[in-house]
Amino acid sequence: MTESLEGRIQRLLDRDEELLASPWELFDDVRSASDPAYYSEAMGAWVITGYQLLREVVLDPETWSNRSPTATYEFRNPVADHASAIEQEPGMAEAVRRFRNRSRGRVLNTADPPEHVRQRRALNRAFRPSRLRALEPEVKSVSDQLIAKFLPRGRADLVQEYAVLFPMVMISRMLGVPEEELEMFKGWSDDFAIPIGRARPSRDEVRSYIKSEYEFDEYFTALVEQRQAEPRDDLISDVANAEVDGEPLTYEERMGALRQFLLAGNETTTTLLSNIGHRLATNHELRDRLASNRDLVPAFVEEALRHEGPVTGLYRVATRDTQLGGKPVAKGEFAWLAFAAANRDPEACPVPQVFDIDRESNDHVAFGYGEHYCIGQGLARLEGKVGTNAMLDLPNLALADDHTYNYMDSFILRGLTQLLVTFDPDNSGADGWNMDK
Repeated sequence: MTESLEGRIQRLLDRDEELLASPWELFDDVRSASDPAYYSEAMGAWVITGYQLLREVVLDPETWSNRSPTATYEFRNPVADHASAIEQEPGMAEAVRRFRNRSRGRVLNTADPPEHVRQRRALNRAFRPSRLRALEPEVKSVSDQLIAKFLPRGRADLVQEYAVLFPMVMISRMLGVPEEELEMFKGWSDDFAIPIGRARPSRDEVRSYIKSEYEFDEYFTALVEQRQAEPRDDLISDVANAEVDGEPLTYEERMGALRQFLLAGNETTTTLLSNIGHRLATNHELRDRLASNRDLVPAFVEEALRHEGPVTGLYRVATRDTQLGGKPVAKGEFAWLAFAAANRDPEACPVPQVFDIDRESNDHVAFGYGEHYCIGQGLARLEGKVGTNAMLDLPNLALADDHTYNYMDSFILRGLTQLLVTFDPDNSGADGWNMDK
């Protein structure tokens, strides 16, 4: 018997391995059932897979609030239930109290106008083009050092040994924090991702999430105070001293921005780099074409973003009674904007299932659209370009015979957890970057 559409959506929410690996047929079937939006009882939200309707929703923040971009009610209720029990545990009362107070605030990707507009004006300077241009040599240097670490072996896990570390090192340097504490920052970042694509987190997951937010705030509060007194050329200084029309950001706005910079600055770029590595290791004709013509690399990165974007979808919530393509929507109802599906909408992208770097146009929505367009997209594109060139320099890059496919445990963040590859080794003796140095 053919499985129902709702049954498959439920399996996606339950993080079924098959659907996490390849949700594309499901997205196509939801699109076929949409007129132009499909209401999923399993998700408790309207699922929007059409490119045009998705853009209309994100361009109407007065009707569609961004205040809960990654969490459904199914997530929020278990968090509240778990938090009440966790609060009684030794040493957790203050962390839970701060978490509850913090959750009332809205910052960047959970904020709406006019707060969001003010915050973006204050923080856009952090990712200004001139800083990214000046940063490019350092980005290349970090990439080279990571590659040099495993180049003599002729074998690597490109996720754990490269795609995870590369953006993590870069965002840490941009923040101006010690590299010897990378493992701590990565742990925080991983915990911040717990609510993203996990509808029913466990108590242990919620505890880690709350504890990491508390530890992060304690750590960065001291650094913000230092940078206010003695600014440097780093992201913390930009956030610590950001203001609009003479008005500084609030404490919660500063902490919220730094948390989002840490998470978005590495998790999604790790996925992008992993997808790029997999493409190069499995499509040798394309790999060789890019290696012989590096001018094609930017177009390759854009197609990688369109074809397998790191974020499959985010939520909006209706602020008033409205309509989706003529269908009535009540105030308080959710919509799940499936960005990855919209990037494969055949009405917006010809032959969308084909990976084609020669497309005449590639107006994808992998970084969102409208006022919530990703603030760090310039850094992600730079790291994607540098990472592609670095992997192209691995001679005869190919998927290892013992590689197995495992994907992230999230229906929103989609990416490989390992990528075992082989290549011709280089024993020239170059020193690699050492996380323990």
